[in-house]
Amino acid sequence: MILLCLILAHLVADFYLQTEKMVKEKRKYFNIHLTHHAVIFFLSLCILFFLQGQNFLNEVVIPSLLLVFFHGIIDFLKISLQEKSAKSIQRNAWNLGLFIGDQALHILTILAVCYFTLQVDLHALTNEILIMLKLIDGIKPEPGLINTLLFVLIIFIICTTVTGHFIRIMLGSLTKHISLFEGKYTLRDLAVSPNSEKNMSEEYTYMVMKHQDLSRGKVIGYLERLLVVALILMGSFHAVGFIVAAKSLTRFKQMDDRDWAEYFLLGTLTSFLLAIIYGVILKIVLFG
Repeated sequence: MILLCLILAHLVADFYLQTEKMVKEKRKYFNIHLTHHAVIFFLSLCILFFLQGQNFLNEVVIPSLLLVFFHGIIDFLKISLQEKSAKSIQRNAWNLGLFIGDQALHILTILAVCYFTLQVDLHALTNEILIMLKLIDGIKPEPGLINTLLFVLIIFIICTTVTGHFIRIMLGSLTKHISLFEGKYTLRDLAVSPNSEKNMSEEYTYMVMKHQDLSRGKVIGYLERLLVVALILMGSFHAVGFIVAAKSLTRFKQMDDRDWAEYFLLGTLTSFLLAIIYGVILKIVLFG
């Protein structure tokens, strides 16, 4: 429960309390970001202490200080590396690597603090996880109601916000022409010879929207991944294909633009692949 609670606290502070403005200007809002983490970690450990704690200094104060300290070091290194690569050609790939490395280091820090200050048996915990995922033989442990709820909340955040952030970094940003693209085909008859013979010609018309609400795409991504997870839990694997087909049909005309089509397909397939993985993991843990 301790580990799940701290991971959940980290995700909330990193992906919900950190605004888009703070993400773009990390150095400017660095102290505020650390304050958010300090408050969330402290409150989480206080709740755990009141449930089963014995020493407030060792179980709340010291772990909170260590988590915030190491979080600050990791974020400072990430900011420095991002600034050095600001003009890099492979910036998207570099930022994706930094994002994955950053989150991995944060989780490792939480594991280390749990092991050295909160006496969490990581070896036994690892065996339990492997047994629950059916990677090794053994008697499946009972996670309990609180641990199950914490795990479901973590999967929910990862499936929606974290995965959305991951896909956005992986794909980068579309050019203004493509990202604001809405189009339609029109057919015209044109006289091209003196005897008035008519040939059909194709005309392509762009409709540019200056104020596009990009948050709608984010919400659609959240809903589609949650729907895929729900279908996996219900055993309706075949229904996932219908969601992909329905989403593609809504963008059928835009598929004529190859750059946009590749962008759309890469994002959609990545989103569905990760959602299927989350659904399978959740089904194994919850239902065996």
